[in-house]
Amino acid sequence: MSSSLVPPDVAAFVAAASRLPLTALQEIRHATAVAVASGAFDHAVVPAFDAARFSALDKLVRDSFRPRAEELRAARPGGGLHAAISRTTTAAQAVWKRDRLTAEEYATLTGVFPAYGVTVPDHPDHRADPAS
Repeated sequence: MSSSLVPPDVAAFVAAASRLPLTALQEIRHATAVAVASGAFDHAVVPAFDAARFSALDKLVRDSFRPRAEELRAARPGGGLHAAISRTTTAAQAVWKRDRLTAEEYATLTGVFPAYGVTVPDHPDHRADPAS
């Protein structure tokens, strides 16, 4: 249905992010809050979506975290589940529309996830290291 709108690499990112341990999700939330406070993370660069695509992505992310809702709510009442969904959605938007972001913007929106083992597709401007 609507999930067919979500590209496979975005769906894979969401699936991996939704399986992160609670501590990793909490650390990602904290790192994002610090980046926002310092001005390093700007929500204005998050790619915009039409209603159908955003709805499909939002449903996918929410459905992916639904089995963990009680765990995330208990760990941080009033914000754990929301933070995990919000941060994953923002990064997934960047993965989906990475061709519309600069490499720096893309890294800012997705860069914290690889440290926790979540694969993030390369940005289109990624250049292979000629020395490798």
